[in-house]
Amino acid sequence: MSQLALFLVLVFSALSVSANVTVYAASSLTNVMNDIVDDYQDKTGDRVRVSYAGSSSLARQIANGAPADIYLSANTKWMEYLVEQDQIDTASKVDLLRNSLVLIASKTTPKENTWHWFIGQKGFRIAMADPRHVPAGIYGKQSLTKQYRWPEVKDHIASGNNVRSALLFVERDEAPVGIVYKTDALLSKGVTIVEEFPADSHDPIVYPMAIIKNKNSDKVTRFYQYLLSDEAKNTFISYGFSTI
Repeated sequence: MSQLALFLVLVFSALSVSANVTVYAASSLTNVMNDIVDDYQDKTGDRVRVSYAGSSSLARQIANGAPADIYLSANTKWMEYLVEQDQIDTASKVDLLRNSLVLIASKTTPKENTWHWFIGQKGFRIAMADPRHVPAGIYGKQSLTKQYRWPEVKDHIASGNNVRSALLFVERDEAPVGIVYKTDALLSKGVTIVEEFPADSHDPIVYPMAIIKNKNSDKVTRFYQYLLSDEAKNTFISYGFSTI
């Protein structure tokens, strides 16, 4: 194990000492998972800790031994990566949620402006999660490529390490437009939705969930089952996700 991997294990072990369940979840789930965890803790008394980051970063941490109990990814690629690394209890792997992708603009940007207007502006930048590694960025690149827009923007990317970073760029007017999940855009008071990308222009935005191998304790399994419950699904839906 590398020194960096050992450091990550020690850090996350220390942070999760007081938790009964440790979940690694994609950044786009931050608000809804916080609500679900609060409700669950109030009902059961079990302590749940959630670590949020880009799905790729979390998957690599788990592969390097970070002490997650449940992994909730924003795409299937990084879940399959952990399956290949023999890190997943494959019997627990399920597709939990779907999302959609939107183009957003800051509140200071006139709503009537078109895509071509944005492209033509001096110093134009479009915020998006890293299109090489992060699911939201990968989906965004797929959609732009399918719509023949990628050549126009590939040299003007303001790249974030997760989808929430891309949202923040636009909220702060550091980029006039950005590509984020619809659920993130709906939560923000600082952006408007310019358009929703066609669902057939990118791979389905699916959020798979699984228990980490050999981590299926009673308390971990109980929270995993709660995430599959109608109660949790209703909360996910209230935030704009669709359930599977």
